[in-house]
Amino acid sequence: MNQHESRKAAMQAIFLANQDPELTAAEVETKIVTTLDLSKLSAYSKNLIEGVLSKRDELKDDIASHLKKGWRLERLNAVTVAILEIGLYEIKYSAEIEPKAAINEALNLCDEFTDPSSKPFVNGILANFVK
Repeated sequence: MNQHESRKAAMQAIFLANQDPELTAAEVETKIVTTLDLSKLSAYSKNLIEGVLSKRDELKDDIASHLKKGWRLERLNAVTVAILEIGLYEIKYSAEIEPKAAINEALNLCDEFTDPSSKPFVNGILANFVK
């Protein structure tokens, strides 16, 4: 599983975790392996899932702070939120990827999982966190 495939699995796991916030990282990992019919998750997927879930509140607060006035995170498409969480986690905490590359990878996930209008939105939000 290459890094993009690992990120893709992690994003889908975060989407699943956001649907049921009571799930632990281990439960989410088990469910996503079954759902995606994988033999196992890559170490990178596990790091992303566990990292995003451990920083969930902080990441969501950071994202929400950059939304337009009157907008709430709950109004956003759930897939877009998962992409933003993965991208922001990589920007802030991952030593494995440069921040600009993390944005590019988030935009690639948008191409695969969201409608075209999400891409500039995700780019705009994540660009706020790159120095």
